Amino acid sequence: MAATSSYNNATKILTVDGDGLPNPVTYGTFPNANNPNNVTEQDFEHSWYYRGGTFGISRTFDDANFTQNGFVISIPLSVADNGLLGSSIQVGDRILFVLDAGTANEKKQVFKYTGTQQTVASGEFWRATSTNLELIVDYSRETYSGSYEYFDQRNARAAVPLGAIGIASNGVVFFNPSAGAGGNPPTGFNWNAHFEDAVVEFGDDSCGGHPEVTGQYHYHDTDFLQCWKDNSVMAGYNDYYGASQYDGDNLRHPDGHSKMVGIAFDGFPVYGPYVYSNPWDNNSDIGLASSSYRVKSEETAGRPTYGTTQQNPPAGALIQDWEYQEGLGMLDYHNGRFAVTPEFPNGTYAYFLSTELDSEQNLIPKFPYLIGFTTREVLQKPDNDGAATPPPPPSGGGEAPPATILIGAQPQSATVAANTSVTFTVTASISPEDGPKTYQWYRSTDGGYSFAVITGSTANALTFTALAYMSGYKYRCVITGPVGATPATNSPLTTDVATLTVTGGGGGQTAEDFSSTNVSLDTTGISFDAT
Repeated sequence: MAATSSYNNATKILTVDGDGLPNPVTYGTFPNANNPNNVTEQDFEHSWYYRGGTFGISRTFDDANFTQNGFVISIPLSVADNGLLGSSIQVGDRILFVLDAGTANEKKQVFKYTGTQQTVASGEFWRATSTNLELIVDYSRETYSGSYEYFDQRNARAAVPLGAIGIASNGVVFFNPSAGAGGNPPTGFNWNAHFEDAVVEFGDDSCGGHPEVTGQYHYHDTDFLQCWKDNSVMAGYNDYYGASQYDGDNLRHPDGHSKMVGIAFDGFPVYGPYVYSNPWDNNSDIGLASSSYRVKSEETAGRPTYGTTQQNPPAGALIQDWEYQEGLGMLDYHNGRFAVTPEFPNGTYAYFLSTELDSEQNLIPKFPYLIGFTTREVLQKPDNDGAATPPPPPSGGGEAPPATILIGAQPQSATVAANTSVTFTVTASISPEDGPKTYQWYRSTDGGYSFAVITGSTANALTFTALAYMSGYKYRCVITGPVGATPATNSPLTTDVATLTVTGGGGGQTAEDFSSTNVSLDTTGISFDAT
Protein backbone atom coordinates (compact mmCIF):
# COMPACT_ATOMS: atom_id res chain seq x y z
CA MET A 1 0.00 0.00 0.00
CA ALA A 2 1.08 3.58 -0.57
CA ALA A 3 -1.90 5.83 0.17
CA THR A 4 -5.68 5.59 0.33
CA SER A 5 -8.17 8.37 0.85
CA SER A 6 -11.77 9.08 1.73
CA TYR A 7 -13.75 12.26 1.19
CA ASN A 8 -16.86 13.54 2.98
CA ASN A 9 -18.75 15.69 0.49
CA ALA A 10 -20.93 17.19 3.24
CA THR A 11 -18.07 18.41 5.42
CA LYS A 12 -15.45 18.69 2.63
CA ILE A 13 -12.98 16.82 4.82
CA LEU A 14 -10.38 14.70 3.05
CA THR A 15 -8.70 11.90 5.00
CA VAL A 16 -5.52 10.24 3.73
CA ASP A 17 -3.89 7.12 5.17
CA GLY A 18 -0.52 5.81 4.09
CA ASP A 19 2.71 4.14 5.03
CA GLY A 20 4.95 6.90 3.64
CA LEU A 21 6.73 4.55 1.26
CA PRO A 22 6.69 5.74 -2.36
CA ASN A 23 5.01 2.76 -3.98
CA PRO A 24 5.05 2.14 -6.95
CA VAL A 25 8.09 4.41 -7.21
CA THR A 26 11.07 3.08 -5.29
CA TYR A 27 13.50 5.10 -3.21
CA GLY A 28 17.28 5.10 -3.16
CA THR A 29 19.87 3.77 -0.73
CA PHE A 30 19.83 5.20 2.79
CA PRO A 31 21.83 5.89 4.86
CA ASN A 32 24.35 7.18 2.35
CA ALA A 33 27.43 9.37 2.41
CA ASN A 34 25.38 12.58 2.69
CA ASN A 35 22.31 11.38 4.60
CA PRO A 36 22.61 9.28 7.79
CA ASN A 37 18.89 8.48 8.09
CA ASN A 38 16.97 5.31 7.32
CA VAL A 39 13.68 5.23 5.42
CA THR A 40 11.10 3.69 7.72
CA GLU A 41 7.47 2.76 7.28
CA GLN A 42 5.18 5.46 8.62
CA ASP A 43 1.68 5.37 10.05
CA PHE A 44 0.40 8.47 8.29
CA GLU A 45 -3.21 9.48 8.89
CA HIS A 46 -4.37 13.05 8.42
CA SER A 47 -7.64 14.87 7.73
CA TRP A 48 -7.97 18.37 6.39
CA TYR A 49 -10.37 20.66 4.53
CA TYR A 50 -10.40 20.11 0.77
CA ARG A 51 -10.74 23.22 -1.44
CA GLY A 52 -10.39 21.74 -4.93
CA GLY A 53 -12.82 23.46 -7.29
CA THR A 54 -12.92 26.64 -5.19
CA PHE A 55 -11.01 29.90 -5.11
CA GLY A 56 -10.80 30.06 -1.35
CA ILE A 57 -13.17 31.99 0.90
CA SER A 58 -15.79 34.09 -0.88
CA ARG A 59 -16.15 37.67 0.31
CA THR A 60 -17.78 40.99 -0.57
CA PHE A 61 -17.52 44.42 0.90
CA ASP A 62 -20.61 45.68 2.74
CA ASP A 63 -22.27 46.48 -0.60
CA ALA A 64 -21.92 43.59 -3.06
CA ASN A 65 -22.88 45.66 -6.12
CA PHE A 66 -20.77 47.40 -8.75
CA THR A 67 -21.19 49.78 -11.67
CA GLN A 68 -19.16 49.85 -14.88
CA ASN A 69 -18.50 52.56 -17.44
CA GLY A 70 -16.02 51.80 -20.18
CA PHE A 71 -13.04 49.93 -18.72
CA VAL A 72 -13.63 51.10 -15.14
CA ILE A 73 -15.62 49.21 -12.49
CA SER A 74 -16.55 51.12 -9.33
CA ILE A 75 -17.28 49.37 -6.03
CA PRO A 76 -18.75 51.32 -3.09
CA LEU A 77 -16.94 51.22 0.26
CA SER A 78 -18.28 51.58 3.79
CA VAL A 79 -16.31 52.84 6.78
CA ALA A 80 -15.83 49.23 7.91
CA ASP A 81 -14.65 48.25 4.42
CA ASN A 82 -11.89 50.84 4.55
CA GLY A 83 -10.42 49.07 7.56
CA LEU A 84 -9.68 46.07 5.32
CA LEU A 85 -7.60 48.03 2.84
CA GLY A 86 -4.00 48.35 3.86
CA SER A 87 -4.40 45.70 6.59
CA SER A 88 -6.23 42.57 5.46
CA ILE A 89 -5.76 43.60 1.83
CA GLN A 90 -2.30 45.00 1.28
CA VAL A 91 -0.59 46.81 -1.58
CA GLY A 92 0.62 44.24 -4.09
CA ASP A 93 -1.99 41.62 -3.21
CA ARG A 94 -3.59 39.76 -6.12
CA ILE A 95 -7.36 39.51 -5.77
CA LEU A 96 -9.75 37.50 -7.94
CA PHE A 97 -13.03 39.29 -8.64
CA VAL A 98 -15.93 37.26 -10.03
CA LEU A 99 -18.53 39.57 -11.56
CA ASP A 100 -22.14 38.43 -12.07
CA ALA A 101 -21.32 34.91 -10.91
CA GLY A 102 -23.51 32.18 -12.35
CA THR A 103 -25.04 34.36 -15.06
CA ALA A 104 -24.48 34.68 -18.80
CA ASN A 105 -22.54 37.88 -18.05
CA GLU A 106 -20.07 36.24 -15.64
CA LYS A 107 -16.54 37.62 -15.83
CA LYS A 108 -13.45 36.59 -13.87
CA GLN A 109 -10.28 38.66 -13.61
CA VAL A 110 -7.33 38.84 -11.23
CA PHE A 111 -6.33 42.31 -10.04
CA LYS A 112 -3.34 43.70 -8.17
CA TYR A 113 -4.08 46.24 -5.40
CA THR A 114 -2.12 49.49 -5.80
CA GLY A 115 -3.33 51.25 -2.63
CA THR A 116 -4.22 54.88 -3.25
CA GLN A 117 -2.01 55.09 -6.34
CA GLN A 118 -4.18 55.78 -9.37
CA THR A 119 -3.75 53.35 -12.21
CA VAL A 120 -4.99 52.90 -15.76
CA ALA A 121 -3.39 49.49 -16.24
CA SER A 122 -5.69 46.55 -16.88
CA GLY A 123 -5.66 44.06 -14.03
CA GLU A 124 -5.04 46.61 -11.27
CA PHE A 125 -7.35 48.28 -8.76
CA TRP A 126 -7.02 51.16 -6.36
CA ARG A 127 -8.84 53.08 -3.65
CA ALA A 128 -9.98 56.12 -5.59
CA THR A 129 -11.68 57.74 -2.58
CA SER A 130 -12.71 56.72 0.91
CA THR A 131 -16.04 55.62 -0.55
CA ASN A 132 -15.11 53.64 -3.65
CA LEU A 133 -12.64 51.30 -5.32
CA GLU A 134 -11.90 51.39 -9.03
CA LEU A 135 -10.99 48.26 -10.98
CA ILE A 136 -9.43 48.51 -14.44
CA VAL A 137 -10.81 45.64 -16.53
CA ASP A 138 -9.80 44.30 -19.92
CA TYR A 139 -13.21 44.70 -21.56
CA SER A 140 -15.56 47.65 -22.00
CA ARG A 141 -19.22 48.00 -21.00
CA GLU A 142 -21.24 51.21 -20.85
CA THR A 143 -23.52 52.13 -17.94
CA TYR A 144 -23.63 48.56 -16.64
CA SER A 145 -24.34 47.37 -13.10
CA GLY A 146 -24.17 44.00 -11.37
CA SER A 147 -22.96 42.09 -8.31
CA TYR A 148 -19.61 40.53 -7.41
CA GLU A 149 -17.64 38.40 -4.98
CA TYR A 150 -13.90 38.40 -4.41
CA PHE A 151 -11.24 36.04 -3.13
CA ASP A 152 -8.34 37.58 -1.23
CA GLN A 153 -5.15 36.52 0.55
CA ARG A 154 -5.88 37.45 4.14
CA ASN A 155 -5.61 33.89 5.45
CA ALA A 156 -2.16 33.35 4.06
CA ARG A 157 0.21 35.83 5.64
CA ALA A 158 2.21 33.25 7.57
CA ALA A 159 5.40 31.89 6.04
CA VAL A 160 5.37 28.34 4.77
CA PRO A 161 6.69 26.27 7.70
CA LEU A 162 9.44 23.71 7.67
CA GLY A 163 8.38 20.13 7.24
CA ALA A 164 5.33 18.67 5.52
CA ILE A 165 3.23 21.09 3.47
CA GLY A 166 1.22 18.57 1.44
CA ILE A 167 1.13 15.00 0.23
CA ALA A 168 1.82 13.45 -3.16
CA SER A 169 -0.61 10.93 -4.60
CA ASN A 170 1.83 8.05 -3.96
CA GLY A 171 1.75 8.77 -0.22
CA VAL A 172 5.02 10.73 0.06
CA VAL A 173 4.84 14.10 1.80
CA PHE A 174 6.00 17.36 0.23
CA PHE A 175 8.44 19.58 2.15
CA ASN A 176 9.26 23.20 1.36
CA PRO A 177 12.64 24.03 -0.26
CA SER A 178 14.46 24.86 2.98
CA ALA A 179 16.85 22.47 4.70
CA GLY A 180 16.24 24.36 7.95
CA ALA A 181 19.32 24.31 10.14
CA GLY A 182 20.73 21.29 8.33
CA GLY A 183 24.12 21.43 6.67
CA ASN A 184 25.54 24.25 8.84
CA PRO A 185 24.39 27.25 6.74
CA PRO A 186 25.66 30.79 7.38
CA THR A 187 24.14 32.30 10.54
CA GLY A 188 20.61 33.55 9.92
CA PHE A 189 20.26 31.70 6.59
CA ASN A 190 18.98 28.34 5.32
CA TRP A 191 20.21 26.10 2.53
CA ASN A 192 18.05 25.56 -0.54
CA ALA A 193 17.82 21.81 -0.06
CA HIS A 194 17.72 20.94 -3.76
CA PHE A 195 19.66 23.76 -5.39
CA GLU A 196 21.04 22.63 -8.76
CA ASP A 197 24.57 23.91 -8.05
CA ALA A 198 24.55 23.13 -4.32
CA VAL A 199 27.80 23.15 -2.40
CA VAL A 200 26.14 21.10 0.37
CA GLU A 201 24.56 17.73 -0.44
CA PHE A 202 21.67 16.19 1.48
CA GLY A 203 21.87 12.69 0.04
CA ASP A 204 18.95 12.86 -2.38
CA ASP A 205 18.17 9.78 -4.41
CA SER A 206 17.50 9.83 -8.15
CA CYS A 207 13.86 10.78 -7.48
CA GLY A 208 14.83 13.88 -5.52
CA GLY A 209 13.71 12.44 -2.17
CA HIS A 210 15.39 11.60 1.13
CA PRO A 211 14.40 10.74 4.73
CA GLU A 212 14.58 12.96 7.80
CA VAL A 213 15.54 11.76 11.29
CA THR A 214 12.06 10.28 11.86
CA GLY A 215 12.58 8.03 8.84
CA GLN A 216 9.94 9.97 6.89
CA TYR A 217 10.81 10.01 3.20
CA HIS A 218 9.82 13.27 1.43
CA TYR A 219 10.19 15.41 -1.70
CA HIS A 220 11.48 19.01 -1.79
CA ASP A 221 11.25 19.72 -5.51
CA THR A 222 9.97 18.38 -8.85
CA ASP A 223 12.56 15.68 -9.63
CA PHE A 224 10.08 12.95 -8.66
CA LEU A 225 8.16 13.61 -11.89
CA GLN A 226 10.69 11.74 -14.00
CA CYS A 227 10.56 8.75 -11.64
CA TRP A 228 6.78 8.71 -11.90
CA LYS A 229 6.98 8.88 -15.68
CA ASP A 230 9.73 6.30 -16.24
CA ASN A 231 8.40 3.00 -17.57
CA SER A 232 4.89 4.44 -17.06
CA VAL A 233 4.92 3.19 -13.46
CA MET A 234 2.05 5.47 -12.45
CA ALA A 235 -0.13 4.10 -15.25
CA GLY A 236 -0.70 0.99 -13.16
CA TYR A 237 -1.24 2.92 -9.92
CA ASN A 238 -4.93 3.70 -10.44
CA ASP A 239 -7.41 4.64 -13.16
CA TYR A 240 -6.77 8.34 -12.74
CA TYR A 241 -3.25 7.93 -14.10
CA GLY A 242 -3.78 4.80 -16.17
CA ALA A 243 -6.96 5.55 -18.13
CA SER A 244 -5.57 8.42 -20.21
CA GLN A 245 -2.28 9.93 -21.36
CA TYR A 246 -0.70 12.51 -23.66
CA ASP A 247 1.99 11.35 -26.05
CA GLY A 248 2.79 8.43 -23.77
CA ASP A 249 2.88 10.54 -20.60
CA ASN A 250 0.32 9.28 -18.08
CA LEU A 251 0.89 12.30 -15.87
CA ARG A 252 -0.90 14.48 -18.46
CA HIS A 253 -4.46 14.59 -19.75
CA PRO A 254 -5.14 13.90 -23.45
CA ASP A 255 -5.23 17.67 -24.12
CA GLY A 256 -1.72 18.05 -22.64
CA HIS A 257 -2.64 19.65 -19.31
CA SER A 258 -0.95 18.09 -16.27
CA LYS A 259 -2.85 15.83 -13.91
CA MET A 260 -2.88 16.39 -10.17
CA VAL A 261 0.18 15.04 -8.37
CA GLY A 262 -0.97 15.77 -4.82
CA ILE A 263 -2.82 18.07 -2.47
CA ALA A 264 -1.42 20.82 -0.24
CA PHE A 265 -2.43 20.87 3.41
CA ASP A 266 -4.41 24.07 2.86
CA GLY A 267 -6.75 21.98 0.71
CA PHE A 268 -5.82 23.13 -2.79
CA PRO A 269 -4.68 20.68 -5.48
CA VAL A 270 -1.09 20.47 -6.68
CA TYR A 271 -0.68 19.94 -10.43
CA GLY A 272 2.28 19.03 -12.59
CA PRO A 273 3.98 21.69 -14.74
CA TYR A 274 1.83 21.76 -17.91
CA VAL A 275 -0.98 24.34 -17.99
CA TYR A 276 -3.28 26.24 -20.33
CA SER A 277 -1.51 29.39 -21.55
CA ASN A 278 -4.74 31.32 -20.93
CA PRO A 279 -5.84 30.40 -17.40
CA TRP A 280 -9.55 30.70 -18.27
CA ASP A 281 -9.49 28.97 -21.68
CA ASN A 282 -9.10 25.19 -21.86
CA ASN A 283 -8.69 25.46 -25.63
CA SER A 284 -5.60 27.64 -25.39
CA ASP A 285 -2.07 26.37 -26.03
CA ILE A 286 -0.28 24.24 -23.44
CA GLY A 287 2.76 25.78 -21.76
CA LEU A 288 4.99 25.27 -18.73
CA ALA A 289 4.02 26.79 -15.39
CA SER A 290 6.77 29.36 -15.02
CA SER A 291 7.95 30.61 -11.63
CA SER A 292 7.87 34.32 -10.77
CA TYR A 293 10.80 33.98 -8.35
CA ARG A 294 14.33 35.11 -9.17
CA VAL A 295 17.70 35.36 -7.47
CA LYS A 296 18.35 38.77 -5.95
CA SER A 297 20.83 40.88 -7.86
CA GLU A 298 22.54 41.87 -4.59
CA GLU A 299 23.24 39.77 -1.53
CA THR A 300 20.86 39.97 1.43
CA ALA A 301 22.35 41.94 4.33
CA GLY A 302 24.62 39.71 6.40
CA ARG A 303 25.04 37.10 3.69
CA PRO A 304 28.49 36.02 2.47
CA THR A 305 29.39 37.29 -0.99
CA TYR A 306 28.06 35.28 -3.94
CA GLY A 307 30.76 32.76 -4.86
CA THR A 308 31.33 29.06 -5.50
CA THR A 309 32.21 27.66 -2.06
CA GLN A 310 30.37 26.72 1.11
CA GLN A 311 31.84 29.79 2.80
CA ASN A 312 30.69 32.00 -0.10
CA PRO A 313 27.76 30.05 -1.54
CA PRO A 314 26.60 30.65 -5.09
CA ALA A 315 23.60 32.88 -5.71
CA GLY A 316 20.45 30.84 -5.14
CA ALA A 317 22.03 28.32 -2.77
CA LEU A 318 20.26 29.94 0.20
CA ILE A 319 16.52 30.41 0.62
CA GLN A 320 17.04 34.09 1.43
CA ASP A 321 18.66 34.62 -2.01
CA TRP A 322 15.26 34.47 -3.71
CA GLU A 323 12.58 37.10 -4.25
CA TYR A 324 9.21 37.29 -5.96
CA GLN A 325 8.95 39.49 -9.05
CA GLU A 326 5.41 40.30 -10.14
CA GLY A 327 4.77 39.24 -13.73
CA LEU A 328 8.09 37.43 -14.22
CA GLY A 329 6.26 34.15 -14.77
CA MET A 330 2.67 32.96 -14.91
CA LEU A 331 2.54 31.78 -11.27
CA ASP A 332 1.82 34.04 -8.31
CA TYR A 333 3.53 34.59 -4.96
CA HIS A 334 2.23 31.24 -3.68
CA ASN A 335 3.46 29.47 -6.86
CA GLY A 336 -0.11 28.93 -7.98
CA ARG A 337 -2.87 30.62 -9.92
CA PHE A 338 -6.61 30.88 -10.47
CA ALA A 339 -7.46 28.83 -13.54
CA VAL A 340 -9.66 26.21 -15.17
CA THR A 341 -8.30 22.67 -15.27
CA PRO A 342 -9.62 19.39 -16.72
CA GLU A 343 -10.86 18.41 -13.24
CA PHE A 344 -12.40 21.81 -12.55
CA PRO A 345 -13.79 23.35 -15.77
CA ASN A 346 -15.48 26.12 -13.75
CA GLY A 347 -12.17 27.11 -12.21
CA THR A 348 -10.13 26.54 -9.07
CA TYR A 349 -7.12 27.86 -7.26
CA ALA A 350 -4.24 25.41 -7.57
CA TYR A 351 -0.49 25.10 -7.12
CA PHE A 352 1.69 24.04 -10.05
CA LEU A 353 5.16 22.53 -10.16
CA SER A 354 7.43 25.26 -11.51
CA THR A 355 9.90 24.02 -14.12
CA GLU A 356 11.67 24.99 -17.31
CA LEU A 357 13.25 23.10 -20.20
CA ASP A 358 17.02 22.75 -20.46
CA SER A 359 18.94 22.66 -23.74
CA GLU A 360 18.08 18.97 -24.15
CA GLN A 361 14.36 19.57 -23.53
CA ASN A 362 14.44 17.97 -20.10
CA LEU A 363 12.33 19.42 -17.30
CA ILE A 364 14.42 21.03 -14.58
CA PRO A 365 13.05 22.32 -11.26
CA LYS A 366 12.72 26.07 -10.70
CA PHE A 367 12.44 27.68 -7.27
CA PRO A 368 10.17 27.50 -5.26
CA TYR A 369 9.32 24.16 -6.95
CA LEU A 370 6.04 23.40 -5.12
CA ILE A 371 4.73 26.28 -3.00
CA GLY A 372 6.09 29.80 -2.56
CA PHE A 373 6.93 31.73 0.61
CA THR A 374 3.28 31.65 1.72
CA THR A 375 0.29 29.44 1.00
CA ARG A 376 -3.06 30.51 -0.48
CA GLU A 377 -4.86 29.45 2.71
CA VAL A 378 -3.47 28.37 6.07
CA LEU A 379 -1.89 24.92 6.15
CA GLN A 380 -3.56 22.34 8.34
CA LYS A 381 -0.33 20.50 9.10
CA PRO A 382 -0.41 17.09 10.75
CA ASP A 383 1.25 16.76 14.13
CA ASN A 384 4.96 16.02 13.78
CA ASP A 385 4.51 16.30 9.99
CA GLY A 386 2.58 13.04 10.11
CA ALA A 387 5.78 11.13 10.88
CA ALA A 388 6.32 8.38 13.40
CA THR A 389 8.00 9.91 16.44
CA PRO A 390 11.26 8.20 17.46
CA PRO A 391 10.84 6.55 20.87
CA PRO A 392 12.23 8.54 23.82
CA PRO A 393 15.37 7.22 25.50
CA PRO A 394 14.67 4.92 28.44
CA SER A 395 14.56 6.60 31.82
CA GLY A 396 16.50 5.20 34.73
CA GLY A 397 15.46 4.98 38.38
CA GLY A 398 15.55 8.05 40.55
CA GLU A 399 15.06 10.50 37.72
CA ALA A 400 12.62 13.39 38.06
CA PRO A 401 9.20 12.78 36.54
CA PRO A 402 8.73 14.23 33.05
CA ALA A 403 7.51 17.84 32.83
CA THR A 404 3.91 18.55 31.81
CA ILE A 405 2.26 21.81 30.74
CA LEU A 406 -0.91 22.51 32.74
CA ILE A 407 -3.51 25.07 31.65
CA GLY A 408 -5.10 26.87 34.59
CA ALA A 409 -7.52 29.03 32.61
CA GLN A 410 -8.55 28.60 28.97
CA PRO A 411 -9.32 31.51 26.59
CA GLN A 412 -13.01 32.39 26.82
CA SER A 413 -15.34 33.41 23.99
CA ALA A 414 -16.25 37.09 24.01
CA THR A 415 -18.98 39.38 22.69
CA VAL A 416 -18.03 43.05 22.24
CA ALA A 417 -19.23 46.08 20.33
CA ALA A 418 -17.49 47.00 17.07
CA ASN A 419 -14.40 49.22 17.42
CA THR A 420 -13.86 48.34 21.10
CA SER A 421 -11.00 46.46 22.72
CA VAL A 422 -11.15 42.72 23.41
CA THR A 423 -8.71 40.47 25.31
CA PHE A 424 -8.23 36.70 25.25
CA THR A 425 -6.12 35.24 28.06
CA VAL A 426 -4.58 31.90 28.95
CA THR A 427 -2.80 30.94 32.18
CA ALA A 428 -0.40 28.01 32.21
CA SER A 429 2.26 26.39 34.37
CA ILE A 430 4.73 23.52 34.09
CA SER A 431 4.64 20.61 36.53
CA PRO A 432 6.41 19.45 38.65
CA GLU A 433 8.61 22.55 38.47
CA ASP A 434 7.49 25.65 36.64
CA GLY A 435 9.81 27.11 34.03
CA PRO A 436 9.91 29.61 31.17
CA LYS A 437 7.27 29.19 28.47
CA THR A 438 6.49 30.68 25.09
CA TYR A 439 3.08 31.65 23.77
CA GLN A 440 1.92 32.03 20.19
CA TRP A 441 -1.61 33.12 19.30
CA TYR A 442 -3.41 31.95 16.17
CA ARG A 443 -6.53 33.21 14.40
CA SER A 444 -9.05 31.46 12.15
CA THR A 445 -11.17 33.45 9.71
CA ASP A 446 -12.91 30.44 8.16
CA GLY A 447 -14.89 29.00 11.05
CA GLY A 448 -12.07 27.00 12.59
CA TYR A 449 -11.01 24.96 9.57
CA SER A 450 -7.58 26.53 9.61
CA PHE A 451 -5.57 28.85 11.86
CA ALA A 452 -2.86 31.38 10.98
CA VAL A 453 -0.11 32.83 13.17
CA ILE A 454 -0.84 36.31 14.54
CA THR A 455 2.56 37.90 14.09
CA GLY A 456 3.99 39.42 17.29
CA SER A 457 1.30 37.96 19.57
CA THR A 458 3.58 36.05 21.92
CA ALA A 459 2.25 36.90 25.39
CA ASN A 460 -0.29 34.97 27.45
CA ALA A 461 -2.86 37.69 26.69
CA LEU A 462 -4.01 38.80 23.25
CA THR A 463 -5.54 42.30 23.04
CA PHE A 464 -6.80 44.06 19.90
CA THR A 465 -9.59 46.26 18.55
CA ALA A 466 -12.57 44.24 17.35
CA LEU A 467 -13.84 45.34 13.93
CA ALA A 468 -17.23 44.41 12.53
CA TYR A 469 -15.92 41.98 9.91
CA MET A 470 -14.12 39.96 12.62
CA SER A 471 -17.35 38.58 14.03
CA GLY A 472 -17.09 34.80 14.06
CA TYR A 473 -13.27 34.77 14.04
CA LYS A 474 -11.76 32.11 16.32
CA TYR A 475 -8.61 32.31 18.46
CA ARG A 476 -6.35 29.83 20.19
CA CYS A 477 -2.88 29.81 21.73
CA VAL A 478 -0.01 27.32 21.44
CA ILE A 479 2.17 27.00 24.57
CA THR A 480 5.71 25.61 24.40
CA GLY A 481 8.03 24.86 27.27
CA PRO A 482 10.02 24.74 29.30
CA VAL A 483 12.34 26.95 27.24
CA GLY A 484 15.98 25.89 27.34
CA ALA A 485 15.25 22.50 28.91
CA THR A 486 13.90 19.14 27.88
CA PRO A 487 10.45 19.94 26.48
CA ALA A 488 7.39 18.88 28.43
CA THR A 489 5.87 15.63 27.25
CA ASN A 490 2.81 17.49 25.93
CA SER A 491 4.75 20.44 24.46
CA PRO A 492 3.56 22.19 22.34
CA LEU A 493 0.08 22.34 23.87
CA THR A 494 -2.85 24.02 22.14
CA THR A 495 -5.60 25.73 24.13
CA ASP A 496 -9.33 25.53 23.59
CA VAL A 497 -10.77 27.73 20.84
CA ALA A 498 -12.44 31.03 21.77
CA THR A 499 -14.93 32.71 19.42
CA LEU A 500 -15.26 36.47 18.92
CA THR A 501 -18.73 37.93 18.36
CA VAL A 502 -18.86 41.59 17.27
CA THR A 503 -22.07 43.58 17.50
CA GLY A 504 -22.96 46.75 15.60
CA GLY A 505 -21.12 48.57 12.81
CA GLY A 506 -21.49 47.31 9.23
CA GLY A 507 -21.38 43.60 9.32
CA GLY A 508 -21.64 42.84 5.64
CA GLN A 509 -18.24 41.20 5.52
CA THR A 510 -18.71 37.43 5.63
CA ALA A 511 -16.49 34.41 5.16
CA GLU A 512 -18.69 31.93 3.36
CA ASP A 513 -17.15 28.84 1.92
CA PHE A 514 -17.44 28.73 -1.83
CA SER A 515 -18.68 25.19 -2.17
CA SER A 516 -17.45 22.86 -4.88
CA THR A 517 -19.90 20.77 -6.86
CA ASN A 518 -17.19 19.08 -8.86
CA VAL A 519 -15.22 16.96 -6.44
CA SER A 520 -14.49 13.31 -7.08
CA LEU A 521 -11.99 11.16 -5.32
CA ASP A 522 -12.82 7.79 -6.80
CA THR A 523 -11.04 6.14 -9.70
CA THR A 524 -13.13 8.00 -12.27
CA GLY A 525 -11.88 11.34 -11.14
CA ILE A 526 -9.21 12.20 -8.62
CA SER A 527 -7.85 9.21 -6.76
CA PHE A 528 -5.36 8.54 -4.05
CA ASP A 529 -6.28 4.87 -3.89
CA ALA A 530 -3.28 2.65 -4.47
CA THR A 531 -5.43 -0.30 -5.38
